[in-house]
Amino acid sequence: MDAAGISDRGKVREKNEDSYLLCNDGAFRLYAVADGMGGHAAGEVASNLALECVRRHVAEHGAKLLEDAGMSVPDFIKTMLDYANLSVLDVGLSERSQAGMGTTLTMLFGFYGRYWLGHIGDSRAYLINNDGIFHLTEDHTLVTQLVRNGQLSEEETNCHPQRHILTRALGTDKSVDFDIMPLACRPGDTVLLCSDGLHSLVDNEEIHAVAVAGEDIRSILEKLVSLANERGGTDNITAVLVQL
Repeated sequence: MDAAGISDRGKVREKNEDSYLLCNDGAFRLYAVADGMGGHAAGEVASNLALECVRRHVAEHGAKLLEDAGMSVPDFIKTMLDYANLSVLDVGLSERSQAGMGTTLTMLFGFYGRYWLGHIGDSRAYLINNDGIFHLTEDHTLVTQLVRNGQLSEEETNCHPQRHILTRALGTDKSVDFDIMPLACRPGDTVLLCSDGLHSLVDNEEIHAVAVAGEDIRSILEKLVSLANERGGTDNITAVLVQL
């Protein structure tokens, strides 16, 4: 397994409120991308805090998953994400300057060669191989709901004025729903986790072409960021690439 991450401010935003995590802890593999939101530096605080919470949860409680044959990995992931959610919410409620902050979080969790995704918000996870590129997560956005209800076409989403409005985010409510799912993959597959600063400007076919060009993963990530910046770099750009 090989993994790398990259985060770039882009060309428009004054600050980078994205964060990423690469964590190999014994039997566990944890990779994640978070795109923070909130005034001042609150988005940066939210994304960093969320990722630190999931990293800490694995470090402090991963042994329980190893020892308790009755504990399922999805339950472990849900507990981990609930802990991160309440931690971000508590800081947002206690610090006036960070009121209303929140973050997306899209993660890949590996345990003894098996993998699961945990997801909330509009960052994305893709599976990439020689067969193509496959969007694994669903954006928790208003336009996604409108498409599902037949009120908007897929083609209209890219230019819709409310395309960035989230319907779910970590740290915005005491109880939130996370998407947690197993990932079926084969040796040689690649998983890409990225914020909307990348996937809103670089389409799937372009991402696939760069990812399968045979270069090392650091070069792939740098090329993807360059493409997003060439298209305007209108948001922070963050990506984690994991080759299985």
